[in-house]
Amino acid sequence: MGRADHEAAIADRLRPDVLAAANINPVTRLATDYLNHFNNVVMLLELVPDMPDMAEEVLAWAPASYEDYFRASHFRERDLAVAAYRAADPAIRDEFDAVVTHLDCTMAEAMQLVEQHDPSDPAIAHRIRDILDGRLKPGIAAASGIVNGAPVLHSPVHDPSESEAQAAVDELFP
Repeated sequence: MGRADHEAAIADRLRPDVLAAANINPVTRLATDYLNHFNNVVMLLELVPDMPDMAEEVLAWAPASYEDYFRASHFRERDLAVAAYRAADPAIRDEFDAVVTHLDCTMAEAMQLVEQHDPSDPAIAHRIRDILDGRLKPGIAAASGIVNGAPVLHSPVHDPSESEAQAAVDELFP
């Protein structure tokens, strides 16, 4: 297959009807399935103060980029999800990635609390719930808004110092 044929095949796969059928937003070219990476650990983290034995499952979580998540997933159209992400508007993708970086950093903070303290301690449980309700859940909602094409003028979770925070996450999860 020549380069022109290959590009035509990719363009055909990125048609709005094909993307929509694969549960990929045809406008943003992002899939909400990626947010399961966060939703699943948030559900577990919610249980930890009352069920400290769940801490081990929370601590097993690790950040995964959008592409890495789909490459390792059982999502039927995982290759299409990666191709669509690569073809997404760079401004949308950058905004989405900034929110994901914030979520990764916040999750690292929550995991550190769980690992270094007794999560059933009322003060620690309160801090975990503050992270969940004040930062993780709103961050997931912001990411979902971006995936679903909601206009984002300025993400409430984006911080210009995220590169430092990302470096800290990279140290925690080599």
